[in-house]
Amino acid sequence: MLSSMLMTFLVQCAAGCYLVIGISDMRRSGWRYLRLMAIVAAAFAFGGLMLFGREVSFDIAQVTTPTGGLLLLMLLAGLAWLFVNAAQQEKIAASQRAVALVAGLVGAAALITLARDAGNATSTGSIALMVSTLLSAGLLGACTCGMLLGHRYLTDTQMPIAPLRRLTQIYLTIFVVRVIWTLANALPVWMTDFQPTESPLFFQLVLYTRLGVGLLVAAVFAYMIWDCVRRRATQSATAMFYLSMVLVFFGELAAQFLMRTEGLAV
Repeated sequence: MLSSMLMTFLVQCAAGCYLVIGISDMRRSGWRYLRLMAIVAAAFAFGGLMLFGREVSFDIAQVTTPTGGLLLLMLLAGLAWLFVNAAQQEKIAASQRAVALVAGLVGAAALITLARDAGNATSTGSIALMVSTLLSAGLLGACTCGMLLGHRYLTDTQMPIAPLRRLTQIYLTIFVVRVIWTLANALPVWMTDFQPTESPLFFQLVLYTRLGVGLLVAAVFAYMIWDCVRRRATQSATAMFYLSMVLVFFGELAAQFLMRTEGLAV
């Protein structure tokens, strides 16, 4: 299960990065930042594909299933974005946005198939798991993109604040939706006679890690990010994004565990 969780997590990071960067302020972010994002997202996609291949023992018949094919297509589209970025450099055109969004949409389709399989394995409604998986991807992608863009401000002091402001707005929007969705789907744990399959103590530990670390503490840092960007304090915002990444990563990994063991779309 650990390998499957990590595989889904890497695919979420890749798809989220592609989708978020596709709706970001590309033209004012600079082609070097876009190149960095293309490399990072491709690394996530490659790691996810390799773990998927490991799960199916690199059986060609299994790797070429819809999930395996989508993962491969996402990686190829991501590499195509890297080449387009290298060709255009400073002349950032709409084609970069289009290729990134295609890679992200293909990755989202792969995540839907993975969530469907997880739903079948736990005998729970797969639609809720699909939505939760996609929201998780968006949150992971927005946090990663924001952190790496903040880092660019340390080396490119002439970059305008608009790209970071846009990414912060995207991150906060996804974060709020993710919080509402998670709390709504966590209610049955307290409102019904929910019986975890794991040890009750361990289940509560993971659940409170997901809610406390991944949402509550991360919400505090989300507010601090917004406040720093509002004050144009890019270095402080970058530090907050760094810390938020740790919190969000822990929270979404805990959510992956709860989804696969308990069928909770949190």
